[in-house]
Amino acid sequence: MRPLDGVDVRGEVMRHADAELRALWRLYGEGVVREMYAPGGPGAVLVLEGDSAREVEAALSRLPLLAADVMSLEVIELRPFAALAMLFAPAEAESGE
Repeated sequence: MRPLDGVDVRGEVMRHADAELRALWRLYGEGVVREMYAPGGPGAVLVLEGDSAREVEAALSRLPLLAADVMSLEVIELRPFAALAMLFAPAEAESGE
């Protein structure tokens, strides 16, 4: 989540802080939010779990800072990094035989 340009971030965050934190706590309890990080400035990095990006976006749309157009949301789907398996591939697969 990042602040939208032109928004009084400090004032808006303070105005919605209680409701935002309670909503995050609910989503954490539901298993949607797994981890939360502060990026060193306004905003948040959330590690989420869901069946699809659409499902996660729908759950997050309930957050007051998103609903009030204070923050924007970028959802990046992550998958297991499988490229290291190439290190353990049979030698003939590497040579093309």
